Formats: sequence, structure tokens, C-alpha cells
Amino acid sequence: MGSIDGRRRTVALATLCLCALTAGVDLTITNVAVPFIGRALDASTNELQWVVASYSIVLAGLLVLGGAAADRYGRRRVFLVSYALFAVASLVAAFSPSVGLLIAARALMGVGAAGVTAPALAIIASMYAPEERGPAISTFVVFGASGLAVGPIAGGLLLDHFWWGSVFLVNVPVVALGVIVGARTIAESRAPEPPGGYSDLDVGGAIASVVGLGGVLFAVIEGPERGWLSPVVLVAFAVGAVALAWFVRRQLRASAPLFDVRILRRPAVLAGSVTLLVAYLVFNSFLFLTPQDLQDVRGESIVTVGVLLVPFAAVFGACSLRAHRVLARLGPRWTITSGLLVCATAAAALAATVGGPTWSSVGASVLLGAGLSVLIAPPSTVVMNDLPPAKAGHGSSLNFVSRFVGAAVGVAVVGSVLASLYASDLAAASGGSGSLDASQADRADGSLQGALEVADGLGRTDGDALAAAARDAFDRGALVAYLVIAVVALLVAAIAWAALRHVDESSGRSAPNES
Repeated sequence: MGSIDGRRRTVALATLCLCALTAGVDLTITNVAVPFIGRALDASTNELQWVVASYSIVLAGLLVLGGAAADRYGRRRVFLVSYALFAVASLVAAFSPSVGLLIAARALMGVGAAGVTAPALAIIASMYAPEERGPAISTFVVFGASGLAVGPIAGGLLLDHFWWGSVFLVNVPVVALGVIVGARTIAESRAPEPPGGYSDLDVGGAIASVVGLGGVLFAVIEGPERGWLSPVVLVAFAVGAVALAWFVRRQLRASAPLFDVRILRRPAVLAGSVTLLVAYLVFNSFLFLTPQDLQDVRGESIVTVGVLLVPFAAVFGACSLRAHRVLARLGPRWTITSGLLVCATAAAALAATVGGPTWSSVGASVLLGAGLSVLIAPPSTVVMNDLPPAKAGHGSSLNFVSRFVGAAVGVAVVGSVLASLYASDLAAASGGSGSLDASQADRADGSLQGALEVADGLGRTDGDALAAAARDAFDRGALVAYLVIAVVALLVAAIAWAALRHVDESSGRSAPNES
């Protein structure tokens, strides 16, 4: 390539990295805005969970379809159209007058993000020769992962000066720049057409994956409020489970599946993908709980919340840039297992610091950042190295799906644990909210933010008592949620240690008897 082409592809890579950063930021920036959204739109805890999770659910469910559409109709075209859709949905989210419209807008943002993220690695592969792709892909991955850590900090700065919608509105000029520059620098590419031509795009399979994931997570999120044995929750779980089973069966029978689920039979691929899922589960659970704890329990300002997350972001970013060296030195088994054990220790430390001094939580978050830094790029490398070239596309899809499913599941599970314990503990501590009328009791039981608003409208004695009870109930729920995270990380560490025992330490490829 000539110098002009070299400059052009560098700018194109920068555009893709901007996209990865935007998608990563949007996975976590909303967490900082959760208390503000809860107060402004009178949203309950489970509604706030849907504000966060709807984006991840749709994004994860449509990634495979987005990749297949890009291969057929043009990666550049799908990328640019999807990026523009992301901007439109962000604009709608910023000015949503109700929590229902906000959830719908966030889901539409997920549609756009899926079409942007899915073809990104394939676009990079089309621009760079095989020997040049490593640094380019690493740069893209680091930008995406860094966006997760940047989100809360950027959100804190925005919310200190503007209203909650600013965390979505800020996407619009950034995406506009990306679309304009991308249209001028990204070359069009498609996957080679198979000898028999492309089969029909499996839209039904993609819909089944979204319905399946959405149904199961709906049951998890709504269970605490509606009751785990309520008909709505049971039907949602059954529909979700059936849809996921049908999706798997459909892919196993397809001659050209959207996603080849058979690759999960490979121990290294399974271990790598589960590790990615748990890493994002831990990441997003931490960023769902911590801003609420710092702001509404400990009374820190939103700017202070952002500043307190800087050490976590700095350690995570710095260590992520060196994660490939750790993988090369220690090998997949020790790298992944050690990262999971550090995360489990950090989650237990966060549980121990609940209700303690703020500095202790910051210290635990730094430990968490160090553990997470080796659980993003290394598992992706393990998955890709274990698969033959013909399955590389499916491995890429699995990497992204694991991440975003983990983000959605993390918020759903941790939010449900928190909501269940918060409501029961608050009722017990306040004597069943006997001093409140029905509407006040519902708001107080629905979320910590609702309880604090109700407390502001009561007399000093009753208000202080309710606020203290709500904060204590939140703390107890957060403590258990962090312990759940620690147990999950420990279990997956054991699975990874066993599954990766025959993986070659230098390449991350399964030994012949595991292939």
C-alpha cells in the first residue's frame, strides 16, 4: 500500500476505534445516570434495570445477524447505516419524557450498535495483511474496553453540568463525525460468496435469540416485583427458554448457520467465552452498584463519584495494554484463572467495604480493575487461536455476544438480588412502612432513590428514619450482590483451570487430543 492508502486506513481504524469507544461508553455511562433517571422519571429499580439491560440484550441478540448482513450486503454500508441509526436513537433517548420510551430508545440504540460492532473486526481484516492485524485488533479491543471505564467518569462530568439526557445526547456529534469520516475512508468489502450462493438470511433465528434472551432476563428482572411464581414471570421464562432451545436446534440443522454452536464443544472456546461473559458480568455489576452506593448512600456528589472511579479506570486501562504480555508469559490457563481469582477477591473486598470508608471501596475497585484487565483480550485470543480459519467469523461473533450477554445478565441478576433484598429489608426495618400511604410505600419499596424522595417530603424524624432504613437496606442488598459476584468468579475460575489444562501455553491452541 502507498502512503496515501496507509494514511487512509489509519484514519479508518481510528473511526472504528471511535465506534468501539462509543459502544463501550454506552454500556456503562447510563449506570451513573441511573439515580438521576430514577428521580426524574419516577422509575422503580426494575425499570432502571431495563433502561440499562435493554441496550445489552438487543445488542447481544442481533450481533450475529448484523455480521451476516454485513458479509452479504457490504460491511461499510451496514456499519455507516447502523452508526447513523445509533445517533437517531440516542437523540430520542436524550429527550424521552417517560421511562417506557427511554427503554425503547435504548433498545433501538442496541440495534444500531449491533450493526456497527459486528462487522468491525472483518473491516480491519480487509484493511490489514495478516501479519499487521494483531496491533490493529489490539488497539480496537483496548478502545472498546476502555470505553467501559470511561463511561462513568464522562457521565459524572456531564451530569454535574447538564440534565440526565446529556449522557445520550453527547453521542450525536461524536457519531456524526464518525459517519462523515468513515464514509470517506472505509473501503467496502464483503465475504466471499460460497459456491452455491448465499442462503437466505436467517432473520427468524436472530429474532429467536433476542426473544430467548429477553424472555429469560425479563423473568429475572421482574421476579422480585411481581413474584417468582407469578404467571407473567413463569410464562416469560418458559418462552425465553423455548426460544433459545429452538435457536440452537435451528443452527445445528442449518447448512450455513448464523452461528455454529458446535464450536462450544471445544473446551478452550467454551472456557474463553464463559470467561468473557463473567468478566462483563462483573464489570457491569460493579458499575451498576457503585455509583448508586457512592451517590445515594454515602452522599458524594456526581463529580466526586467520577473522580473516585478514576483509579479503577486508570489501572484497568494501563494493565489492559499489557495483558498480551501477561498471556505470553503465563499462558492461557494461569492468566485467565488468576484474573478470575483476583476479581473474586476484589468482589469480596467490595462486600467487606459496604458501609465503610470511601477510600476502602476505591482500593477494592483498583484491585478489581487489575483483575478485569486480563479477562478481556486474553480470552478473546484463546477463542480465536483455538478455532480453524474457517470458523474465525463464528469465533468473532462469539467473543462479542459473550461480552454483551454478560453485561445484560450482570445487571439483571445483580439488580434482582438487590431489589429483592432491598424491598424485604426496608419493609422489616420500617415496620412495613405503616407510617406511609400506599403510593409512598410503593415508591419507597421500588428503589433507594424513591425512598429518599419520599423521605424528603416527610417530617424530620420520620424522614430521617426512612432514609436511614433505605440506605441500610441498599447496603445489605449490595453486600449480598457482591458476594454472589465473588462466588460466580470462583466457580468460573475452577472451570477455566480444568478446561484449559491441555491448551498450549504459547499459542492458546488446544493440544491435538483436544481439537
